[in-house]
Amino acid sequence: MEISSANLFSALTQQPARMDALAKGALSNGIRLYQDGDYNGAASEFRRAIALSPASEDAVSAYDYLATAFLQLGKTPEALGAYQSALRLAPGREDLRVKFGNILLEEKKYTEALKEYKAALQLNPTSTANLYSLGQAYLAMGDLSGAKAVFNQITDLAPGNYGGYYGLGQTYYREGEYEKAVEQFQNVISIDEQFSYVYLDLGYAYADLGRVDDANAQVKILEEKDPSMAATLSRYIYRVAPPEFLLAYSDSGFGFTLGPRTPLSAMDPSLATPDASVQLSMKFIFNKKMENASVENPFHWMISRASWGSNGGAYNYGLPVPQTEVTLPAFPTRITYDPQNLKAEVFFTVTQNSSANGTLDPSHIIFRFYGQDAYGNSMNLSRDEFGGISKII
Repeated sequence: MEISSANLFSALTQQPARMDALAKGALSNGIRLYQDGDYNGAASEFRRAIALSPASEDAVSAYDYLATAFLQLGKTPEALGAYQSALRLAPGREDLRVKFGNILLEEKKYTEALKEYKAALQLNPTSTANLYSLGQAYLAMGDLSGAKAVFNQITDLAPGNYGGYYGLGQTYYREGEYEKAVEQFQNVISIDEQFSYVYLDLGYAYADLGRVDDANAQVKILEEKDPSMAATLSRYIYRVAPPEFLLAYSDSGFGFTLGPRTPLSAMDPSLATPDASVQLSMKFIFNKKMENASVENPFHWMISRASWGSNGGAYNYGLPVPQTEVTLPAFPTRITYDPQNLKAEVFFTVTQNSSANGTLDPSHIIFRFYGQDAYGNSMNLSRDEFGGISKII
């Protein structure tokens, strides 16, 4: 049977249209499978859409979706290849360049990511999204001055866009300018209080400033917004917060609440003997894990008499001490540390005088710790010492 030239022409012209229709169907099926979580099935459909109409706009979309499916499957090199193919078809698609750049950035291919972000910016120089991506690339590369310049551009172009302030906050944080970082993060919250990540970063900055209560306030906010972020921030605060005494007590006979002119024999009967010595102790509970060697180092502790200006008054209330007064050694003899219960027991020697009438003002004896926690943090200077009257200060 002969086919007329008119019918042949009609068949040839209709074939691309049919292929395009089939490609659209494959693309639609792929999107449905992707939404159902069948990423392998989706990838197969996206590849079929590309094969059916390899130079169409649908092929560009299929490459875009294919890259996303590959990322879900953990196939990052394949995702990068898909975006490269898409950009060969549509080099003017700034959104594809940004997505391609984002994967490169995740892979720490900073120079290549920077190239894509700059190309996207050339296509749309006033896009705050493109500027933000470029700023994040500079930040990841450690080019803080470059990042700051770009984020400042965003705040100039769009003062109502929180991205510039957020990026500036991140940059100041990286510079160790925590107060400035806090200011920028607060700017973000004033624009969009639903942006959860800013509370995490604000909490980090507060923690690094030693403002633990403010940092914990961000944990409370995140517990409602994103519990996993709240847990992350809580762990960070625990790690960087300075350690402190939670509790101090003695069950060895050292009566730290007893006042001036307390006979030594009242603390231990053996001290009724001239020149007798006994080991007494104080126990201290910390609020976090401590470095064992630091706690058990006697030279990280100091035992002294309260001075003028001390909370609770000076030793013997500032009055001249009697001739019977004994002096405790400045350093303990030994310390044991129980890491499970965060408890240190500090042993020190008390020595009677030759007349067996030695006295002491236990309530104004100060125990201070100068060591560090398991993370290398020094003690909170507001809670690093204990006295019978002053308590933990």
